[in-house]
Amino acid sequence: MAKLKLDMEPDPHVTVIGISCHVNDYRLCWSINRSTGLELTRRRSDITDLAHGVTASFSVYDHVDERTQARCTLVNNHSGDGILLKEQRQADYFLVVDNEFAERAPDLFDRVRTAEFVLTAFQLPYEQLRAGHKLLL
Repeated sequence: MAKLKLDMEPDPHVTVIGISCHVNDYRLCWSINRSTGLELTRRRSDITDLAHGVTASFSVYDHVDERTQARCTLVNNHSGDGILLKEQRQADYFLVVDNEFAERAPDLFDRVRTAEFVLTAFQLPYEQLRAGHKLLL
């Protein structure tokens, strides 16, 4: 009898924070940097998603802790050509934080929620996001 082996990548250990905000990505990035002490900088290449024959680009800002290599990433959920995670339409941005970094900064969520241009912030379980892999590119 043949044995089949399912080879899957394990779920990454990240915390996802959904952010509702009505300002441009660079203004939100500045506000989050100011309130959290992060140094989010714009990534050279955007995340792209092909849907219905149209390629949409979503801006990305990264911060890497030099000591531990833990990463924080701010991803735009909306572009002129589409939505990255359609099941989370209410979120304008996602802040994806390595759990290692989140454990060392337990007040990170509160700091993001109280940032200047943030209307609301909410935690999302990564395991329940159907297209969560798009946030990790």
